[in-house]
Amino acid sequence: MAMGILSGKYFSTDAGPNDARFNIYKGNYSEGESRYNLSNPILKAAVLEYIGIAKKYGISPACLAIAFVLGHPLIGSVVFGATKTSQLKEVLEASKIHLSVEIVDEINKVHATYPNPCP
Repeated sequence: MAMGILSGKYFSTDAGPNDARFNIYKGNYSEGESRYNLSNPILKAAVLEYIGIAKKYGISPACLAIAFVLGHPLIGSVVFGATKTSQLKEVLEASKIHLSVEIVDEINKVHATYPNPCP
């Protein structure tokens, strides 16, 4: 989930929930904070496109990301770090979603445009 970036929660005007790990432990994740820094225009553009796909199809960005990974033929499992019951429920919801070929194609187009947005 790219430290929560793919959930879309850090795109709010207040930089995400106060209780989000990225905010609680600010300064303690130097590698993650530099890698997943939303001031990186390429990262921000890629994530906004993924969020746009999720909105277009009426699912949350987190569900889109998890459903995509779960549906990938080369991936056998997903490891996630839920800190709230609501996040666990979202993961369980995502496990029931089957992404259409159309949605997967849109995701793959974003990936082709931004193959490594946070090196």
